[in-house]
Amino acid sequence: MHRTLQQLTRVRQQLARRTDQCTLTTIHNPTYRSHGASRVWRAIPPTHSATRFSTSAICQAVRTMNLDDLEVDTLDEPKTRQKTSIPPRPSLLSPSNVATQSASEQEASEFFDPTIVAPEQIKEFRDLYEQVRHSKDPDDQEKILFAYRSIADDPDIFSQLQPIDFMYALNSCRNLLKVVPRMRRILEDVEKAGFGNIPEMYHILLKVYVKLSDFKNCGNLVDEMKRKGVDFNTATYHILLDVCRHERSLRNAVGLLAQMRKRNVEVTASTYLIMLTICARVKNARLAREYFDEMPLLGLEQEPVHYNALLNAYAHARNLDGAKQVFRMMEDDGIPVDYYTYTAMIKALKGARRYVEANTLVSSLGANGTKPNAKILVAQGKEPLDIMNECTSNNVEMAQHDFNMLIIQALKRNRFAQVPELMEQMQKRGHRPNVFTFTAMIDADIKMGKYYEAKEIFQAMQQANIQPDVIAYSAMISGALSQASVNESLELLKAMVGDGLLPNLHTFNSLLSASVGEIGIDSLKVIRETMQALHIRPDQRSFNALLSAYALQGDMDEMLRSLEDMKRSKVAPDALTYSILISGFLQNGDLRYAMEWYYKMMDGGFVPATFVFNNLMAALHGSGQGQQVLLMWAEMDRIDIKKNEQSFEIALEACEKFDLHDARPQIEEQLKTYLASRYLSGSKRH
Repeated sequence: MHRTLQQLTRVRQQLARRTDQCTLTTIHNPTYRSHGASRVWRAIPPTHSATRFSTSAICQAVRTMNLDDLEVDTLDEPKTRQKTSIPPRPSLLSPSNVATQSASEQEASEFFDPTIVAPEQIKEFRDLYEQVRHSKDPDDQEKILFAYRSIADDPDIFSQLQPIDFMYALNSCRNLLKVVPRMRRILEDVEKAGFGNIPEMYHILLKVYVKLSDFKNCGNLVDEMKRKGVDFNTATYHILLDVCRHERSLRNAVGLLAQMRKRNVEVTASTYLIMLTICARVKNARLAREYFDEMPLLGLEQEPVHYNALLNAYAHARNLDGAKQVFRMMEDDGIPVDYYTYTAMIKALKGARRYVEANTLVSSLGANGTKPNAKILVAQGKEPLDIMNECTSNNVEMAQHDFNMLIIQALKRNRFAQVPELMEQMQKRGHRPNVFTFTAMIDADIKMGKYYEAKEIFQAMQQANIQPDVIAYSAMISGALSQASVNESLELLKAMVGDGLLPNLHTFNSLLSASVGEIGIDSLKVIRETMQALHIRPDQRSFNALLSAYALQGDMDEMLRSLEDMKRSKVAPDALTYSILISGFLQNGDLRYAMEWYYKMMDGGFVPATFVFNNLMAALHGSGQGQQVLLMWAEMDRIDIKKNEQSFEIALEACEKFDLHDARPQIEEQLKTYLASRYLSGSKRH
């Protein structure tokens, strides 16, 4: 009891230091026990080694269902603890969606009045939804939407639709092509029916935006909700926290949690689970432990999922001792360990190069009569196809996200021949490839320079009535720019906007950096105007691409206007900006302005590159200013700029043409040193 009181005091002190502090009332919780250091480590000996776990670019793109990438914003409330070695029930980390619950569950009680007698057409619509709502066939979902539209377009019965009916329609198009325009039209019906103040209506589209990685549109919809006076509830904040999880923004997440407390929005165990996963993503185990310790003070029970998330945070933070402590804590407190627990612990051990202990831990799992699943086998580092075969032989069920994970692993390891077989087995077991499956394959093909293969997958994705996400579109646009044509990338951009998705800054920068000779100045202006219309703020790369394009075309007036736009946007110029301006003026025969920008560059603390000096010396040489050429040469010596063949050629020609023979011996001596160093470096390479 004394130890418990000490820990409660420590947690209160931690809370007092936090920016999101609030007045807390200590609530007696008999399930809360101290976690002292007296536990005995049974499965794995203590160590001071650290672990490091980093998710690949492909894994980040497709967000497979591992411990870090769960749809935790819609988790069910934690269930009662159950003492088993591996829980037979489905893990609480499995994705669930409040917005897709049946009419007999939460939605029905809040958004459906059974006392209202509905017309026969609406009854048939509801019956159809209940019959096919779990179907994986897109045609079944299209039937629901067709039935809904026939009702919504009939003014005689439209007014008799209840909120639940609009939610049925919204849910039916979640996984279909053109999902955003479809949902937008339904939300217009919601406004027309007078239900625009119900936050759950917007939640479905918000979750779609998160799923499609369209965080810009997600933010725009949140702003729209604010303008309409829609109240934010716990589910709203969970979606916003999930955005923070995807963007790895702990600071924004902490601010949202503080806002929930300030506005007296209920903070639940699921809220803390999301905060723990965000802490794990940014490798902040200390803050994760603080959140974990806060839960009993708020009367929230720490469930297995919270222990797993805390363990994972320690694993990501390269704190193996902390991960072991959580593992022991679960054992001593009777918390059932599951596959997620073992997966996180194996990652921690492998990251610390404790391979023998990791294998021992997996063996202890087998000793309990439970075979390792795909996640554990992936953590062990086995081949994707071997993992599938082992799970099959051990009768371990593989879900859709398991196949997605194996496909991603095969792509990461360049085991491309394994992907078709994994896809075939995935479909044989009744799992339809989803947006994450297709996006992973598209992204991999683009990175391998196989644009046309990626294009076939992209088209197959659309033919399967699956909406491509922002990542898939961005990958295709990037691939078209480098391997096809700029015009094809512009067509993809139009299709992306037509699907209701907002391109990100990276997409626009890729387009702006394309060959100006192929798309022309007018197309560049259209791209810039599109960025302004979509409220996408350009950065240094954006403006540098515009300046370079206008300079190459000789449109100096437009280049200077873009420079003024850059100043108004409060985007600071960098060394490349100055280099582009200098080269642009030189290319258009304006040496005076080029020198003026050279001096501004130096005054700004930027060091010109060798090619900038070479271009300036060549222009000075051409204008008959031999002495100025040598002054630029001396400036290169002063600030230690490396010279190349062109530098020596220009300087020696200036000495010859303008009779500057006194400087020639020194330049020739430097040339000998330069050639000798080139010879030595070439010999070492061979």
